[in-house]
Amino acid sequence: MSKRQWQGEQGQANCHYRSGNKHKNLYLVLDDWHRGFTIRKLDADNPDLSSPPVVRLVSPQYNHAMGFAVLGSNIIATSNQYAATVVFDTETAALTMGCPLPDSLYNTVNYFLSAEEALFAFSYDFMVHPHSFELLTTTTKDDMNSLCPSTDWSWKSVPGPFTKDERIQSYALHPDGHTVIVSAYIGRVRGGGTFSFDTKSREWRRLGDWMLPFNLEAYFDAELDAWVGLHRDGYICSCQVPSLGGSNSTVQRPDWKMAKEHQMWSPPHQLAKGRGATLTYMGNSRFLLVDCVAADGLEFHDAFGYTCGCVLSMTTFHLRYDHEGNIRIKDRNTTSCRVSKQLSSFSPVAFWM
Repeated sequence: MSKRQWQGEQGQANCHYRSGNKHKNLYLVLDDWHRGFTIRKLDADNPDLSSPPVVRLVSPQYNHAMGFAVLGSNIIATSNQYAATVVFDTETAALTMGCPLPDSLYNTVNYFLSAEEALFAFSYDFMVHPHSFELLTTTTKDDMNSLCPSTDWSWKSVPGPFTKDERIQSYALHPDGHTVIVSAYIGRVRGGGTFSFDTKSREWRRLGDWMLPFNLEAYFDAELDAWVGLHRDGYICSCQVPSLGGSNSTVQRPDWKMAKEHQMWSPPHQLAKGRGATLTYMGNSRFLLVDCVAADGLEFHDAFGYTCGCVLSMTTFHLRYDHEGNIRIKDRNTTSCRVSKQLSSFSPVAFWM
């Protein structure tokens, strides 16, 4: 497959697929204890949950999910019920307080998209208010508090083009490093559309009346020259990245393909009903899929809170194009184990960092 040299390719977008010299680890977040969440540091080639977690986080509200995102070497824990955030620095294994959430992220469903030096947050307010779009940025290194850098982060609100009837269904960081692509859906009659947001000019642009094929976040892979994400039907799919150009005209819908030989997850059987399975990109066309289902013999409502009521599956795989240009899953390896799960509203999520 042909590869394009994206402008800004040596910038922050490549943090998703450059191997670099830094050794990376897999961090898995679970809702596996009655007071909150655990973060575990795992070997991606041999994930083993028998070791103690690197940190336990008490949920600020009982039986309520938290959100987790990455900024640099930090895992940020948030709750849409409280302003306070907690930051776990994976380089120092230290905990600190983070930048408080803005008001627009309270009592909403929040999704996060990470870049190298910024964190994007989308909130959905159940058709009461339009989506809000928030941007968390760091200060320059010269101005940063060396003892607690997270205290120098700041949120900025960005007006968005969405109405209260639209719901964001998929999003991805463009390989130019400074453009976010977002697809929002209204309904079968009115359809949906896709927009771009340039973080440099702080401007939105409507690309067209088409949708990205993913369920939430997708990741750019340089070898495939495409975004990769989960399709809502449980398959892995890839989508070509459109050339945005410099005009304000609409962009033709990009081609996309589905790896149909394997259904990687089954949406009806997920214990995490809010998001379902989650996908993590580990560079060089390698991915990790995490999902959880009720253990054998247990019904959905009986699996929660039970000591080993959930079967957690962690599947690593590579993606390749075959000689006909179809996307194929290679080197698939699944590790499964019984764990406890507390919340149907939380999906276990992994970070490669």
